[in-house]
Amino acid sequence: MRKVEIEDLYSFKFVSAPAWSPDGKRAVFALSQANKESNGYDSDLWLWDGSGCRKLTSSRDVKSALWLDEDRLLFASVRDRKTGPAAFAAKKDKSPSTSFYSLDLRGGEAQKYMELPFAVLDIKKMTGESFAFSAVYDMAEKRDSAYEIFEEIPFWFDGKGYTDRLRLRLYTLAAPGAEPAAVTAEDEQLTGFAVDGGRIVYVSQRYGRRASQYDSVTLLEGGEKKTLVPPETMLVSWAAFLNGEPVAAMTDGKKYGSGEIPGVWKLSPDGPVRLFEKDEVPGGGIAGDSSFGAGSKTAFDGEAFYYATVSDMRPVIRKFEGGKLSTLFEADGSIDAISVKNGRVLASCIAEDRLPELYEIKDGKALRLTGFNDELCGGLQISRPEPLSVMSDGWQINGAVIKPAGFEEGKSYPAVLEIHGGPFGAYGLAYYHEMQVLASRGYFVFYCNPRGGDGRGSEFAELRGKLGTIDYDDIMAFTDKVLESYPMIDRARLGVTGGSYGGYMTNWIIGHTDRFAAAVSCRSISNWLAQNLYTDIGLGYGEEIVQGDVWNGPEGVWEQSPLKYADRAKTPTLFIHSDRDFRCYMGEGLQMYTALQKFGIDTRFCLFHGESHGLSRGGKPHNRVTRLSELAGWMDKYLKG
Repeated sequence: MRKVEIEDLYSFKFVSAPAWSPDGKRAVFALSQANKESNGYDSDLWLWDGSGCRKLTSSRDVKSALWLDEDRLLFASVRDRKTGPAAFAAKKDKSPSTSFYSLDLRGGEAQKYMELPFAVLDIKKMTGESFAFSAVYDMAEKRDSAYEIFEEIPFWFDGKGYTDRLRLRLYTLAAPGAEPAAVTAEDEQLTGFAVDGGRIVYVSQRYGRRASQYDSVTLLEGGEKKTLVPPETMLVSWAAFLNGEPVAAMTDGKKYGSGEIPGVWKLSPDGPVRLFEKDEVPGGGIAGDSSFGAGSKTAFDGEAFYYATVSDMRPVIRKFEGGKLSTLFEADGSIDAISVKNGRVLASCIAEDRLPELYEIKDGKALRLTGFNDELCGGLQISRPEPLSVMSDGWQINGAVIKPAGFEEGKSYPAVLEIHGGPFGAYGLAYYHEMQVLASRGYFVFYCNPRGGDGRGSEFAELRGKLGTIDYDDIMAFTDKVLESYPMIDRARLGVTGGSYGGYMTNWIIGHTDRFAAAVSCRSISNWLAQNLYTDIGLGYGEEIVQGDVWNGPEGVWEQSPLKYADRAKTPTLFIHSDRDFRCYMGEGLQMYTALQKFGIDTRFCLFHGESHGLSRGGKPHNRVTRLSELAGWMDKYLKG
């Protein structure tokens, strides 16, 4: 067996978007793989029929499908190379359109089904040959590629580009070739929808010069709209139909703000009724960098509602039916998507040290149905995480330690602390490529889930106005526990890295301790006073998490900004950022980089062009490989020299 290498990324095969057929006898799913030559991802449809799998498409651009009936599939593709699914930020002058094809599983090639003159993001079948779909609508009278005009907040959105005066709208289509009918207004931003025969329930935000922080839920039935959740009252994650009745995951945010964990409510005529009490996210997941593709973590099957969530460091699938909530599955790994039909649960999962495969969840166990990564994983020396816990301020903080590949007793090793994003995120015990790469290069890797994260309920997740305090204490307490439990780690050769919130904490750590000999800060935040004035979530979530802004409580905001403490830093630090990251804009990393240069600290800035906040998870394959090479190279320079 050989050690994990950075470029193994090109060999990973990612199962995603499982979908049962209407009769529940077979399922379709997508299989994706990085293409080194094209520097993109190839994705095609496969069919599982209960006994095995077979490939359905070969155009390399099909990411998901919906069932038209028991024998026909509908999917978007760019087969004529002139049209196809477009990005959210498509402009009118580019004439965006999306081509859909149907494939009869009884035989024959895929046939052109219809073409819609929109950049379609999602489509769902209603009755007969009618559909509901979401697509981009441009409110601007004129667009010019030479410049941008901003009139709204936010004016850009991570992963979508410049979005000023662009709306995601809901449309219905009576039949292929018919004229699409707009459902939502120009001052609405669609955030999600579901169908039940001829009915639609959808979630939207009101839009003026600034997007509303709250959502409304509307039912469209028989051509009439009925408001189920009025505007400016609730924070709604999604809406759907359960046994024909509208339901929604939502909260008023009065206790914990916009980060409050939503409950699941039945939207009855007399007002919302909570279906069950459970302080967890219905549709949550474990953080990772080894999944790719689409899919939903919630599913509705007759009178039953199923959802994936996080319980501490483990993924869980729960079922609500007949007024009772039960646990169907809990194990190490991660769950990327689920589909349920007639009580049978399919899931795309990472189980233990495997990469994503298709599983059936049955009798509390995950039965693996595919083995696309068997040959690769069977030949790799993968180090399994070893769980470890420590008490911090009355809380048990849980995490894990990964030993170096080929670990030998009696030897001394360097180690790297990894910090997850969020802060409302959670690490688990699933395969994590970045960590396994470091382990293969001779590092201990350790990580934990400090307060502020997912999987432990609302009180544990509450971090507003406390950034860099209790979370820092938890992480340092866990670090101490690791060093006590693994004395073979060389305390003089510790590194720290993280992305997003993990990048923020990396910036914070180097200004508060010199115990780390190297740091790599990815897509980070350094100055909340600036961050919240130019990022896509700054005026909402950003101001709330630090409990202030430039004009109201700036002292407290500055206290929570790592830039304030940059003059204390002694740790050589690499900054990795992307120039299309509109969630944690590159100016954040550049401010910290410039400060370290000013104070004579060895530093380096690696800026990727055209990438967004999700570089490490879904960026161009070459850039993902380069990013990991930069990170590992920086650690090698200071921890092995």
